[in-house]
Amino acid sequence: MDDKLQDVLKRANTEVENAKITDPELKKIAFSKAVDFYLRREEGNSPSQPQSKAYREDGGARPDFWIALSSSTGLDEKKLKDVYSIKGDQIFLVVFSVPGESKADQQRSLALLILFAYHDGFGHEWISSSLLAKAADHSKLYDTSKFAKNIGSKETNWFNMGGVKKSRVYKLSGPGINQAKSLISTITQ
Repeated sequence: MDDKLQDVLKRANTEVENAKITDPELKKIAFSKAVDFYLRREEGNSPSQPQSKAYREDGGARPDFWIALSSSTGLDEKKLKDVYSIKGDQIFLVVFSVPGESKADQQRSLALLILFAYHDGFGHEWISSSLLAKAADHSKLYDTSKFAKNIGSKETNWFNMGGVKKSRVYKLSGPGINQAKSLISTITQ
């Protein structure tokens, strides 16, 4: 392993230990953030500098989003644009109908697809609940009382959650990534 990377991992681990966080999920989030912080510092970017924008100044997504997503799914950009739309910092679904037998299933499918796009298109691991809620609202699938419960259902092992209440964050698990790829493949056939 690269010496710089080892050093970054050690420093991040030390920071998390010094913070004395007890919740395992929050430890993972803190470690991930610390690694990002130290990697940016190693690359010469100070944490106060803005990260490279995922969007052009006119609000459109940079072409590398579509390239990354296309590479990950094996689908061409045109098919992906039949599934996703991007406006500002928000990814939306543009499919006519979100797959699922019930509203809860549709909400889980929507969350899979949106989290997958952020993960594989932009490289964002953790996504805020507010971004998911906006995407669900856009697809007419948002239900304030049940949305988080349906996504966090123990029926699937597709999602990992962190944070609490209004600051909840989500990411896909390994099985969730596989399920999202399968779902995209089904939708685009």
